[in-house]
Amino acid sequence: MSAADKRRLNQAAHWNARQAAATTPQEVVAVWFDACRMVARRSEKEGHPEVWPALASHLHDFFQRHAQ
Repeated sequence: MSAADKRRLNQAAHWNARQAAATTPQEVVAVWFDACRMVARRSEKEGHPEVWPALASHLHDFFQRHAQ
């Protein structure tokens, strides 16, 4: 197993455990928001800062659909 594969498996186990430990919908949201920020930070470090505007766009779209 490559180091990248091991990292992916460890990350999946981490985020799945955090989601399983969440007891409210708000806690589940916090888990996935944290995961998305982690992905964006890692992508930026790897030379892909465009991930931040993509995340912002998704959040903006959610806001637009649900804010009344």
